[in-house]
Amino acid sequence: MSNHIALFDIEDNEVSERCLEFFAPCDPPTSTHQAKKIVKAGRFSKLADKPELRNAREFWTGLLAQYRPNKPFDGPVSLTLRFCYPFPASATKKSRMYGHAWKVTRPDCSNAAKTVEDILVALLFMSDDNQVARLVVEKKLSEAPGLYVCIEKLKD
Repeated sequence: MSNHIALFDIEDNEVSERCLEFFAPCDPPTSTHQAKKIVKAGRFSKLADKPELRNAREFWTGLLAQYRPNKPFDGPVSLTLRFCYPFPASATKKSRMYGHAWKVTRPDCSNAAKTVEDILVALLFMSDDNQVARLVVEKKLSEAPGLYVCIEKLKD
């Protein structure tokens, strides 16, 4: 995966498709949307983000802001997220030889995706996360850690 950003329109027999695709090199945080705690607010209790989740949100916001499109996607979109985590020191030579392997430890895909999806909405990549009609999420161990994002406008 190269470190690039692509934003393009394709015209093909009256079909217009808009896509934003990029790979952001980083060491993805493992804290996700589920990192909450119960706090007292007077007589009431409420859920609040743990410090790890606040740090992860700040990390993702800082990283993804540089890839923000000029205007948010409208209508239905397909969102592909590929979280590439660094290999642990205990990784075998065989798995490293291929350059990647499936990650089957925490965090789980859906929680990792929700955190990033919320940041994409906050940064106006799209107006609302209910626009995501198709979601593809992968977790891998990789020699090139980072986050691959592809947002495609779906044909109405």
